[in-house]
Parts: sequence; C-alpha cells; structure tokens
Amino acid sequence: MKSTHLQQSRILINSLPKSGTHLLTKAIELFDYKEYYTNRSYIKKISDAIGFNTPKYFNYRQAKNSLKKKSKTDTRIAIGAFTPYFVNQSTMQYWLNTVPYGQYIQGHIPFNSELNPIITRLNYRHLVIIRDPRAVVASLIPFILNAQSSGMGTHFLYDDFKSMSITQQLHFILEGGHASKANVEVTDFIDVYRSILAWRNDPNCLLIRFEDLIGEQGGGSVSKQKNVVKELATYLNIDFDSKIAAKLNQIYNPSSRTFRIGKIGSWKDSMDAENIEYLIEYCTKICNEAGYR
Repeated sequence: MKSTHLQQSRILINSLPKSGTHLLTKAIELFDYKEYYTNRSYIKKISDAIGFNTPKYFNYRQAKNSLKKKSKTDTRIAIGAFTPYFVNQSTMQYWLNTVPYGQYIQGHIPFNSELNPIITRLNYRHLVIIRDPRAVVASLIPFILNAQSSGMGTHFLYDDFKSMSITQQLHFILEGGHASKANVEVTDFIDVYRSILAWRNDPNCLLIRFEDLIGEQGGGSVSKQKNVVKELATYLNIDFDSKIAAKLNQIYNPSSRTFRIGKIGSWKDSMDAENIEYLIEYCTKICNEAGYR
C-alpha cells in the first residue's frame, strides 16, 4: 500500500537542460516517489512512442512527437526552453492527468500563468531547479554533441553544432538564431533563463538551487543539502526523519545518464580563456538577477 503522501500528490520537476534535473529527481526519490516513464507498462510505452499518450518528458522533441496536430487555440503553453513547442491547455491537462499519484515527471517548461491552475487542480507539487547560468551553458554544449552516447538519442541541434567551432557553439547558444539543419529558431540564452527563473514568483512553486542540493561530493555543503531536503519535505507534507537523513548521500549520482562533471565551478575550466571571458561578460546581468556572483 502506498504511503499517505504518495496518494495525495504527484510532482512536476521543471528546469532548463543541464541545470540539475536528475539531481532533484534523486532527492525526490528519497521520499519514495517514482519516475513516471520508467514505471509505465511495455504496452503503454509503445502507445507513448507512437503519439497516443503523455510524453516521456515535457521537452520539445517529446511533446512534438506525442502531438501529431498542432494546437489551434489562442491560449497555449510552451514546452521546451530554447525552441518551445506549443500545446493547448486541454492537452497539457490530459497529459498531466495520466501521471499516477506517487510519481513525478520531468520537463523544461517556461513560465506561463495558465499552467498553475492546471497543476493545482490535479494535485501536483511543482519543483523548479536553477543553476549558475555559466555552468548551464558550459555543460549544455558538450551535451548537445554527446547526448546519443548517454542513451538520450541524438540532440536536435547536433547536426548544426557538429560543424561549428567551440566559439561558434558558444555564441549560438548565448545569442540564439536559426539552426538551419534542424530548421528551428533558437531563443537567446538570457530570455531562455529568465523564462524558467520567472517561476520563483509563483507562490505554489518551490525553487531550488543546484549548488545547494549537490552536497559535499559536488563541491557544496552538507548542511545546505540537508536544509534543502528538509524544505522539500515540508513542501511535500512529509516528515524529515533519520531514515531520510541517512540517504542524503544517494542524491549525488555519477551513474545518471546525463551526468557530466557535477562540480560547482567546473565551468571555469570548460573552455579557453577568451571564451570564458565572453561567457562571463554575457551572463553578468542574468547572474545578478538570479543571485549568482
């Protein structure tokens, strides 16, 4: 029989790519929540794959593949941060409602005031994790080029990126533009980051920082990690007890399929000095807005 708290809610874990999504999922699993897609039956996974059910994750590719016809209503919700794919409210509500209680689903969903009443009505708890903007960019570039090797499939920007130099890749992620091979428009990074950061103004959403959750193994603090997990427990109406405290070392997980380096400040050594200088200069404003120095 499920625990009482598992019967009462389901969870939407929201972020930008490479911002610590899987770090947060490991923390949520300490409370016995399970990942939606990995707990679906084989038949239901087949129906997902051919577009009859909820996406594995709420990102651009999965949303597009799961919705064969584009939404025609005026009020639409964006799924995917850099290149949003728009769905209407009824589709989003249907997708969210297929996730069983006691499970979580991951997504990259920019702020939209129309989403909050849907997730509130469906008894969701909404978690958003943010990370130092410079670290997000530094981690995202190699992920685009190597996503296939991590079992995530080829990234939709791979063909555009493989012919670019690291400097060109950096400028494209930061400044945005038209990806000719993918045939999509990519939004500039500051607007993308702000679209997720804006969730901090939603009183029903709990915003968490990657740097606070990662713990000592990732260059953070044991006490900050413990405090964040306590905050999560309160938000989920769960008692933080000794059993949960004993499992905190499970949050940092190098075996995760998207794990790369997972260390605070590692972005400083990710490129040559000239590119790092440009990254710092470009991100100064958004770092200040998000509380990073």
